[in-house]
Amino acid sequence: MELLISVLDANDNAPQFNQSVYNVHLSEDAIQGTLVLQMNATDLDEGSNRNVKYEIGNIVPPSASDLFSIDANTGEIRLKGSLDFEVVNLYDLNIKATDKGTPPLSGHCKVVLEVLDVNDNAPEVRVTSLSVPVPEDASVGTVVALLSVSDRDSGANGRVRCWVWPASPFGLEATFAGSYSLVLREALDRERVSEYEVEVRAEDGGAPALRASRGLRVPVSDVNDNAPAFAQAVYTEAENILSITKKLPDLAF
Repeated sequence: MELLISVLDANDNAPQFNQSVYNVHLSEDAIQGTLVLQMNATDLDEGSNRNVKYEIGNIVPPSASDLFSIDANTGEIRLKGSLDFEVVNLYDLNIKATDKGTPPLSGHCKVVLEVLDVNDNAPEVRVTSLSVPVPEDASVGTVVALLSVSDRDSGANGRVRCWVWPASPFGLEATFAGSYSLVLREALDRERVSEYEVEVRAEDGGAPALRASRGLRVPVSDVNDNAPAFAQAVYTEAENILSITKKLPDLAF
């Protein structure tokens, strides 16, 4: 007598991922629909007990709950919105795989998504203090303006170099990180130049670099630095009437 015994599968194996943690890097300029990661969980059971459905559990930060989607059947995680490194640069996604057994069993893993910075922010130049007009007898080193320069990007993308154009007679001096003083580098002469149009330029270290500029109008105020002068040293006139003219370069002195 021959006895044939069939062993029926029981749902005694939960789906398992290859890793407990998956690390992913994605540029902040990734477009909507970009594939973040293809998930794959295996189940050693047979039949419907091994069929797996995927879902996203908790996301950190919680505000990103609508930023990612997962295909329940294929396990493809895709981007649904826009990333911004300057707002959030790291996401934790808890992924759950559940089989169709009775009762269903589940496996879990974590996806850590690091957002990579791109040079999407130009430098910003702000004037925090401006002391004008500048007396024409101001000494070299006089501070004309205080400026704040910043860039929201990170790394080389956020490193900014600044300069003044045209350079004479002003220059920039760094006081501390992101702060500069516009200082006088040469003596002024209002009778020669009464006003300067100065441009502070900034450029970051991105590739390609982004630039910004800020214009300043710097008028020069007059001081009484010129004595009156006659047109000639000696005047001769045959008649008794003589007209004498004096020259005074200064204003209202």
